[in-house]
Amino acid sequence: MPRIQLALAALCILAACDQTTATPSDPGLPADDPRQAELFAGECAIYFAAAEKLIQDGARVPGSLTRGCPADAARVVSIDPMVSVPPLMSGYPQTLNQKILSRGVPSDLAADIAKSKAFWDQVAKRDSLVAGF
Repeated sequence: MPRIQLALAALCILAACDQTTATPSDPGLPADDPRQAELFAGECAIYFAAAEKLIQDGARVPGSLTRGCPADAARVVSIDPMVSVPPLMSGYPQTLNQKILSRGVPSDLAADIAKSKAFWDQVAKRDSLVAGF
């Protein structure tokens, strides 16, 4: 089995270990809104990609990184920094960055993630879901 498949399998196991954590809610949507799960799955895809990057770099993956994430959120997203990125403005971009850091992602990797397509796609997705409310 190729290394990436092994890593993704390990990440899926990590995600399945603790399903007791509730889906974090976004205050812009009602707590029982199904879009909450959609937003959380997008965040989790970033967490899984960060875990894969840490594995590739031979670094320790914090146990809290994918805790509570659904295994199907382990999809390929790009957390590589883009050349041109918007500034990390207040509101959801800073909130998402804080969530990434609180999951145990090292600050240098979190800074790169905040410049990635996956990060800004998640910000745009959140904005469109909340605006549709």
